[in-house]
Amino acid sequence: MNPLRVLVVDDEEELVFALIERLRLRGIEAEGVVSGVHALRKIEQEAFDVVVLDVKMPGLSGMETMRWIKQEHPQTQVIL
Repeated sequence: MNPLRVLVVDDEEELVFALIERLRLRGIEAEGVVSGVHALRKIEQEAFDVVVLDVKMPGLSGMETMRWIKQEHPQTQVIL
């Protein structure tokens, strides 16, 4: 069975790194980005099972990012 793949998206870089570290300690493959635009680029390049997404971000909001993810990758779960 493949490990769970999680993408953490938040404009607070320290929070992203902390969450990635904690997830990896539990055997979860985790990566992070600091904007909705970066998240969309990353998701086009790699498949993720779950996206943990901040709602309020400058530029592309979490809600807009979620809409695009669910439209293009409906199998990906999103946690706001």
